[in-house]
Amino acid sequence: MRLPPHAIGLRAPGGALFVDYEDWHEFHDLCTTVEARYARLMFRVVDTHTQRPTREARFAWTRAEEMLMGLAVFPELQEHGLQVLLCLTHKRGLRFVRAMNHTVVVAVMVACRTFCDEHKQHTMHEFATRWARGESPVLMVEYVEAVKEHMLRAMLHAFGSTSDSHSSLHALHRWCFALLLNPLTSEFITIPRHRVPEYVLALACITHAHLGCGEDGAPLAGQRLQEDTLRMIVGFIDFH
Repeated sequence: MRLPPHAIGLRAPGGALFVDYEDWHEFHDLCTTVEARYARLMFRVVDTHTQRPTREARFAWTRAEEMLMGLAVFPELQEHGLQVLLCLTHKRGLRFVRAMNHTVVVAVMVACRTFCDEHKQHTMHEFATRWARGESPVLMVEYVEAVKEHMLRAMLHAFGSTSDSHSSLHALHRWCFALLLNPLTSEFITIPRHRVPEYVLALACITHAHLGCGEDGAPLAGQRLQEDTLRMIVGFIDFH
């Protein structure tokens, strides 16, 4: 028994939303894929900024100079980053995804600005020297790679993880999955929330007398369960 179609996309009080993932492995694979795609997008944007020495106006900074001065902004991430993150939620929950993307964009922008500002003096000297020689001032490859690495760490930190209670991934995972505690091993089994009604219904069905008996005429195992046992079984599922 699945949740009705109108429930798909329902948002939790914390801002996350309901997504009917097939299982935990799909969620994990999507997280890994989206992080890798976002990193590739971010690197392409940085390369575009650093490889565009021409000025849009006579007294305007080039994109490379903006990075050098610690003034870089990445408007491309606002649009294309949003498209990447929507894959994580089956293209649902635009408000949630927009907020998550804003967090990531701010994190990588601050990381870039901080790094560039810290190394500004030395890099500006190189820029001025090349400009005086009539060369096109571009950032060194090693410098750009170091910026990317700094931004990548910030991006991964902004994404967070399911174990980080302050991250968007934790909120999304918490809303989309229920936890079933194994009473024998004390390990948690992750269950997609849209499947919980199916499991509870199956449990209820095996307790119904109309299902008949076994081949030897004895009641089925589920029919011999007492009410307190059933409550305990259901109680091991974390619905909240």
